[in-house]
Amino acid sequence: MSALKDLEEYLEKDEVVEAIIFGAWGWSGFGEPEPNPLPHELFGKIMTFDEAKQYMKDWSFYGGYGSPDCYAVNIYTNKRVIWVTQYDGSTNLSSMPRNPIEGEIPDMPGG
Repeated sequence: MSALKDLEEYLEKDEVVEAIIFGAWGWSGFGEPEPNPLPHELFGKIMTFDEAKQYMKDWSFYGGYGSPDCYAVNIYTNKRVIWVTQYDGSTNLSSMPRNPIEGEIPDMPGG
């Protein structure tokens, strides 16, 4: 699996990625693969989905236990804001509506 596939499967019908911002790998870079799948000069840069795709092929948002094996990320779509949630090294994608929605009941990710 790849982060690109993970994200594409996580998106809802008619949801479009508008921007992606990457941060450090795992715990401040701990365990980042060499060579780096994502050049560090791109951290914090607002990227389009097309620009980001090439950097999302060699790792996954979903990992096992221990230190996280993915980059921190904020993903802005036309419907939601998506980020990585980490609990004991197990990583998943989480999200919230981009705009307030009456009746939308928040959940609390974690373990």
